[in-house]
Parts: sequence; C-alpha cells; structure tokens
Amino acid sequence: MTGYLITGSLLRERDRGEASGVAWRGKMMWVYQVRRGLRILAPYYVALLVAWLVRAPDMLAAWPWYVAHLSNIHMAFLEAWPAGTNHFWSLSMQQQFYLIWPLVIWWLPRCMILPAVCIFAALGPIARHFNDHMLAWCVRPEVLTISCLDYFGVGALMAIARWRGLPLESTALRWVSMLGFAGYLAFFISHALGGPVVGLRFLQQTLLAIALCGFIASGSIGFRGALGKFLEWPHLLRIGQLSYGIYLFHNLAPMVAGKIMPFLWNGWFENGVPALLKVAIFALITWAMALASWRWIESPLQSMRARMLGSQIK
Repeated sequence: MTGYLITGSLLRERDRGEASGVAWRGKMMWVYQVRRGLRILAPYYVALLVAWLVRAPDMLAAWPWYVAHLSNIHMAFLEAWPAGTNHFWSLSMQQQFYLIWPLVIWWLPRCMILPAVCIFAALGPIARHFNDHMLAWCVRPEVLTISCLDYFGVGALMAIARWRGLPLESTALRWVSMLGFAGYLAFFISHALGGPVVGLRFLQQTLLAIALCGFIASGSIGFRGALGKFLEWPHLLRIGQLSYGIYLFHNLAPMVAGKIMPFLWNGWFENGVPALLKVAIFALITWAMALASWRWIESPLQSMRARMLGSQIK
C-alpha cells in the first residue's frame, strides 16, 4: 500500500510540475518532505523518547540507529530480537523508501520509470533467494531493506498502471491478484505441511504483494452490502485513524505498564483470566498513548502541514 500511495502521489505531482512550465523539483521535494515529516516523523521520535524513558534495552545501547532510521540494518545483525523496539525496523525501512523514491519518480526520464521500478521490485525476491547464504554474516537478512523492496515495488507498479489508465475495476487486475493469492497459498500450505516448494519460496511474499493489489483496488472502489457497512462503522474508522499510533506504541505498552504497575509481573498474571487481564491493560495503555499521539501531536501537525503547504503552493 505504501508503494502504491506514494508512487501515485509522486506521479501526479510530476504531471502538475511539468505542466506548470517552471522549475518544480526542488520546491516539490521540500513540500514532499514536509508532508511526510510532520505526519510520520514527529510521532516516531516521540515513541523513541518513550522507549528511552522506559529504558528499553536496545534503545539505550543503540539509539543512533533508531534516530537515523537504520534500525532494521542494526537488528539484522543482533543475536536477540530487541524487546520493546523490534517493530521499529519496518518504520526505518519505510523512511528509507520515502527518501529515495522521489529521486526515482521525479528525476528519471519518463521512459525509464517503469524499467527502474521493475528492477527495484525484482531485487526483493532475488535478495531473499540468497538469504541462506547471507546467514553466514547476518542473523536476519529478511529485515534488510533490499530483501523487502518488492513490497514497495509491486505497489508502485500498480500505481504506474493506474497512471497509464488502468481502471481499478479491471478484470485483468483481479485475475492477476487472484492468481497471486493462489500461488501464495500454495507455497504457504506446502511449507506448513512440510511439503516441497521447489526452491521458489523466496517468491512467496512477492505473490502476496501482488494479491494485495486486488484488495487495494477493491478498497479504493468501496465494498457494498454488510461488509461495506461494517468497514464504515465509526468505531472501526476511529481505529484506522489511530492505527499509526497503535503500531508505534503497542510494543512499548508492556514496558510502560512495568513502570506504573510492576505487580503485573509478580507471577499471578501469567495464566488464565489474570493473563487476559494483563493483556487488556496493555491494550488500554496502547490505546491511551495512540489517542494522545493523535490528539496532541498528529492532528495539530496535520493542520500545520496544511497551512504550510497552502502557503508554499501560493
């Protein structure tokens, strides 16, 4: 979804910039970074501060990696998966994508965009094909950016197809997505049952990304009937609105709970109903932090972003 949304936005801005007849790339790069930064980076750095305050071990030992959006590279070489901060690897990878992608979409000649994106998308499964060889010097090669490029690249290819006129209702798009999902299920089930995958399991996640293109298209068009009404349920929309904050803080909630309610670790809350109560407390803390992030950081910064972008465009 990130590859699809960002690429589509960049392509539309390129069309507008080139139609204006004036130099636009430098100006739009500033607008792009403001748009991304105010929405994504400010809550991210607040989450890093929370991780530091609750003394997350890896944040204390390796905070520069997190601040510089390189934590996925750092975690690829760690023996132990870091408690409380391990989910930041995907955010670092996304930020790396945000930084390089305007250079691909805005600075390459139009005729080179599609070949470049195809190469970009192909690098992901190619890198995963060599994961076993990379284990000799890297503990988790799957979290390195190069191993995940198809997650972004497949979405970008869909955005380019839309840019060139492919309708979201396209029958071909639906068939490709269904075939991708069928292939993903075949690999997943065969591996789960201990069956052969003929050396092609490195394509499994690529096929899932292709399958999700159909889901994105369906979501963009809108669902009808009971499913559509469910997806428009205000409480569900509220969860979607807070989803970024939920992701940022969900791993930190147990550490926050440990600081304010240390009795949760006295052994009584390990099984049965007390264990469910502990999980509920973690969920409530996650929701509270996500709500606070939205109300006092994300929402005000979005308003500021709108004002800044309006004045910049003028």
